[in-house]
Amino acid sequence: MSSVIGYCRRAWRRAVLTYALACARDDAAARELTAPAGVWICERCHEALLELTSLREHLRVAHAMP
Repeated sequence: MSSVIGYCRRAWRRAVLTYALACARDDAAARELTAPAGVWICERCHEALLELTSLREHLRVAHAMP
């Protein structure tokens, strides 16, 4: 039973991340920004970022370990 639950959670997570990626690209296009081919998504809070440097900064600031 737990393997089915794990599969469903992973499938749901992939769907949510795909939606966040699509929203980030649409938002960038609406603001006439040049979006890179990849959009980075934080695995801890699922925030979508358009640059790897922004992701690193986000991880350092928002998820710093004490």
